[in-house]
Amino acid sequence: MKNTILKFINPILAIMFVLTFVFVALYKFGPLAWRGSESLGELHEFSGALFVFVALIHVYYNWSWIRLNIFGKKAKHKS
Repeated sequence: MKNTILKFINPILAIMFVLTFVFVALYKFGPLAWRGSESLGELHEFSGALFVFVALIHVYYNWSWIRLNIFGKKAKHKS
């Protein structure tokens, strides 16, 4: 079940990362940057918040891997 969820979450996380970057690049350096397009700024904020939410879900489902590889501790298995 965890792998099925991660197969869905990981591409969404990658897409949200790219969208957040694209929106801020367009907001700061795009053709409408000199006009101060607030809609691009709002899109950047929304996609950034959604990115953080999806990233937290990603970390939750990968926590046992993180504990093992980063902290060097084996995760407790539920019986």
